[in-house]
Amino acid sequence: MKQENIIQRVGKRQLKIHRKSFARSTRKNVVFPEIRLCGKWLKNIGFECGGFVTVRHEKNIIIITVNKEIEKVINKTKKASK
Repeated sequence: MKQENIIQRVGKRQLKIHRKSFARSTRKNVVFPEIRLCGKWLKNIGFECGGFVTVRHEKNIIIITVNKEIEKVINKTKKASK
């Protein structure tokens, strides 16, 4: 229990990499890795439903940040089309 509290305070999560498969017309399934992020903790750190994110990546590292700029552009486009 103490170790879990420490992990949450530092802002770390340990997640499983799931297997995601898709059927192809060649009848062979294609398999990809999938990481699932969900929970109240996302909202608590600023990730809102319907929002946009930017994903930066390099070998063994993924950085996900909220992207308010995309939201602004979409809102401007919606207003202009009315």
